[in-house]
Amino acid sequence: MKKLILIALAAVFLAGVSHAAMDTIGYIDVQKVFKEYKETDKAQKELSKDEESFKKEFEDSQKKLADAEKNGKKPEELEKMKKELEEKLAPKRDSLIKKNQEMTGKIQAAILEAVKKVSKKVGVDVVLDKQVLIVGGMDLTDMVITELNKKK
Repeated sequence: MKKLILIALAAVFLAGVSHAAMDTIGYIDVQKVFKEYKETDKAQKELSKDEESFKKEFEDSQKKLADAEKNGKKPEELEKMKKELEEKLAPKRDSLIKKNQEMTGKIQAAILEAVKKVSKKVGVDVVLDKQVLIVGGMDLTDMVITELNKKK
């Protein structure tokens, strides 16, 4: 009876090992995918415009503070002015951060979808970032970039 149980356990173990050995591993260079995905460049350009606008307003507010300090404003007045300028810029800064997060999220979702599509097409069960892989695996980076940049 014990032999039968041992044989059954060995069969289950071997089935698990053979299944694990059949899993195909792929990898992508995530940084390269982000860099070469056309939508990343578009998003960066759009975000850069907003960043420049915010930067200009920030620099203008710093100039106003410096001018007020040169003109001998009292520390209390300077602190009040600084607080007002910060309150004015805060919503724009928050909006810029939110827009960056939304754009990044959309890009990440598109990359994930492309990875799923490519891995299914080539029969890969597991896809890792290139940086966590030491040996082996199939490089899917260029296929994912091609999938992402297809005309839709």
